[in-house]
Amino acid sequence: MKKHHLYHLIWFSSLSLLILLISQTGAASQSDNFVYLPVLARQATLSGPTGIPAYGISFINAAEDRADPQQLANAQITGAKWDRWPMYWHFIEQTPGQFSWNNQDAAAIGDIAAGFHINAILLGTPGFYTTNLNNPDSWATRSSLSPVANGLSQINTATPIGLYTPVFTDGTDIPGPGKQINPANVWARFVFATVNRYKPGGILAQAQNWPAGVGITHWEMWNEPDLPFFWDGSVDDYARLLKVGYLAAKQGDAAAQILFGGLANDGAHLSFYAEVLDIYEDDPQASQSGYFHDILATHNYFYAWRTWYHVFRAKNSQQAHGFNKPIWVNESGVPAWNDYPGPIWVPDSPYRATMSEQADFIIQSAFYGTYAGATTIFHFQLYDGCGNQPGGTDFPPHNGELCGLPEYPICAGDAFGLYRNPTDAACFRQHPQPETPRPAMTAYQVLTTYFRDVQPYWRLRPGGSDPVNGPQEWIAFYQPHTGNRIVGMWARFGVAQTAVITATSSSALLVYPDGLTQTITPSNGVYHIPLPGATNLNAPWDPTLYAIGGRPVILIEHDPR
Repeated sequence: MKKHHLYHLIWFSSLSLLILLISQTGAASQSDNFVYLPVLARQATLSGPTGIPAYGISFINAAEDRADPQQLANAQITGAKWDRWPMYWHFIEQTPGQFSWNNQDAAAIGDIAAGFHINAILLGTPGFYTTNLNNPDSWATRSSLSPVANGLSQINTATPIGLYTPVFTDGTDIPGPGKQINPANVWARFVFATVNRYKPGGILAQAQNWPAGVGITHWEMWNEPDLPFFWDGSVDDYARLLKVGYLAAKQGDAAAQILFGGLANDGAHLSFYAEVLDIYEDDPQASQSGYFHDILATHNYFYAWRTWYHVFRAKNSQQAHGFNKPIWVNESGVPAWNDYPGPIWVPDSPYRATMSEQADFIIQSAFYGTYAGATTIFHFQLYDGCGNQPGGTDFPPHNGELCGLPEYPICAGDAFGLYRNPTDAACFRQHPQPETPRPAMTAYQVLTTYFRDVQPYWRLRPGGSDPVNGPQEWIAFYQPHTGNRIVGMWARFGVAQTAVITATSSSALLVYPDGLTQTITPSNGVYHIPLPGATNLNAPWDPTLYAIGGRPVILIEHDPR
């Protein structure tokens, strides 16, 4: 490839330049004015597969809604290898000191039998262990007993009692062989008991005769602690919860991998991760214990580019504190409005997309996140489930005429799923084509088939008068074990584009989100590839923003470099 066709993104040493681009909601301006400079292509250093990105799906299975064989089979054909679901503390310990594991056991056994690794989330304070609710903005403060749709009651978002007591019975937080967990620190006790049960070689593994190494190894400490919807405590409280969870989990399984609770990245608290790391700077134990996490988890919905942005910010925070850890995007997606249970009569429905745009988001978000440094990408979720609506929500397909009727206080839902709900689902049971795949499922399979074992290579925004911020997005990766370059391309705005890209071989394969492929040959050393214009204008904060680019195309071509 000729050098003048290769560009590389400058990684700013400070977030200050980027913050100028972000509105109070955390959304970027449409221009995304990043600086690019022409440089040589990044040289890949590995000769074999990298395993990046790995793929997962949220809620293939769950303790409270276990997958049947058909659901597990549907999950297997997506190509995902990870399942993410919560182990709710308040469902497990319903009486102080008494643990009931039956539902969690069944879900873990089902996942492992189907070949999935588990990203288990630990959260949900039992009501008898809650402290005074101290966050005036939290749901817990407003109504501590009313139910919400996510498996928690608002009381369960509160900081648990005993969190600041020592982790170990010797009165310290210093781990060591043979040390015992302090029962007064009830969060530490719960984490230790859970890890000890589900780890490779643990209680369940022995009961099931699992081979060595089989069990749950990845433990996420809470979910979206930067949202008061999930966490009533302060940033300091979460920093303590993460530390205690880390120490207790490692005491139960030294090989356990601990995830910082997946960040919602709400615009009101984008600095949450950096604030926790700053708190740890005053803890002499932090640097010796990896800042009490092995992996940072982060989330992004609807606006594809923000997957890059949130991973980028997290990398900057890590580098500011002198370390570099894996980052997982373990929730990402956008609900469809033009399929049941979505509001099919509202094409400008905020934060939603068409089914075609939903499929496009899946590919664009994965390319953005992986280029920024994410090592694992999860889609939210396999089926629609209940979305953001309360359990039991249901209605027949309609065109808006049911809205406002007393028997249908909720008349629309969130069509997040790669698959539509079956007829026996907890919510939204009346799709005329139950348990069938959406176009998003095929797009996800495109990723798991073609976009794996890659390294970031270069990125370019050509096609306009501004050589560094044009109307096309090109994001390139190198695949060391094949010698191929993999380039994702799409139009950023509402006008169709033609990508003119220099060939590195005598032919290339084009792959589209619908799974169709096409072999092309260059003309005068270049390919001419049509890129349809973007269509999604569903961002409520900016009606001119194309939150999802136009239909992407993936170019795969041998690159001798």
